[in-house]
Amino acid sequence: MAKIGVGDSRAFAAAYLRTMDPEYAARQVGQSDGTALLSKPEVQAELAERRAALRRQLLPEDVVRMLASLAFGRCNDCVKLVLDPAAEVDRLNLSLLTEIKRNEKGTVEVKLIDRLAALEQLAALVASDEDTAAAFLSALGAAEEAP
Repeated sequence: MAKIGVGDSRAFAAAYLRTMDPEYAARQVGQSDGTALLSKPEVQAELAERRAALRRQLLPEDVVRMLASLAFGRCNDCVKLVLDPAAEVDRLNLSLLTEIKRNEKGTVEVKLIDRLAALEQLAALVASDEDTAAAFLSALGAAEEAP
């Protein structure tokens, strides 16, 4: 395997983190063995740096907002994808879509995310935030009462 340069390490890491497919990411940088690239120290360092940057960018509020959009989102674009042959896929919000099947008779089956599961996760996050806030306020109140 040829040596991979800094630019290729960055491009490979970006493609890998976007798709989680090492072979696809390898093809993006003109290599053939993505699994071997994952073991290279320069690639591991780039992946670690990008993951750390992603952790700093993703806040708990973002997770709550995304779960809420999944739990309460509209599926209009998913339906449009199936019914409108001229639909521009790049402009559709397909975050609720999990699967599309078309059988030999032409029947189309569309599967969306499990909204109940998203609601349960959202409720758990909101409840844990309330518990944390309540515990904080309780501790604050106890500290104010102490002599």
